[in-house]
Amino acid sequence: MTEYIHYLKSDLYKSRHSSFFAVHILFAVLGAAMMLLYASISKSDDINKLAAYFQIMAVSFPFAISIACYVAAEQEAKAGHSQNILTLPHRNRAALSKLTILLVSGLFAVVLSSILFGALFPLAGGTTKISFRFYTGIPLILWGSNIFLYGIHFVLAFRFGKNMGIGFGVLGSLLSALLQTGLGTGIWFVIPYGWGVRFSSYALETAFGLLSPDRRGVNFGSIFCVLSTCAIIGCVIFWFSRYSGNRPDD
Repeated sequence: MTEYIHYLKSDLYKSRHSSFFAVHILFAVLGAAMMLLYASISKSDDINKLAAYFQIMAVSFPFAISIACYVAAEQEAKAGHSQNILTLPHRNRAALSKLTILLVSGLFAVVLSSILFGALFPLAGGTTKISFRFYTGIPLILWGSNIFLYGIHFVLAFRFGKNMGIGFGVLGSLLSALLQTGLGTGIWFVIPYGWGVRFSSYALETAFGLLSPDRRGVNFGSIFCVLSTCAIIGCVIFWFSRYSGNRPDD
């Protein structure tokens, strides 16, 4: 535990001197600003505007994750071609440290964006009273359903570099948008890129009492999401403990 805390402090120090935290803050602020602009000019009702906010956030999340993971990997690549991590005695704890910072920063960005959007929503013409769940519960569901993607893009960024990692992030965002439509019906719960947009939409609809979602799909998707997320985190930590530092030049 002590060694993990030392790794965590080291990674925090390195992140402070890079664009890592700036990327997350930019994602939060720009996301809220763009959706507030949409809300101010859209003729839709308030519920549709709130739903659109989380849908856009969910669709853009895979791309934001790929950027964040690339920045984290680039820190190590610039530090003597990853020699700092290759010489560590317990690289599994180092991987857990990096994943911790990535996940906590992602949660912070989602909650911050939701708070900014919700607090300024009345200024964009919104009249619906927004519950506390909008600022906490739904962002937590959106974030939690994307933890699996952090694991995938963590490996892509460290092993294959910027082009592969960010390329998959762009494709992932496009796939998230497609799985939100009728094309995702019946299959979204087994495709990780569909979890964020579907779970957050169902959470918002349930919070406002709009409908009773298909519990079979939601329940199966929740179980599959939790089990897959635990599995990918374990696989990433195991892979990182044997990571050789090989990475193509971007």
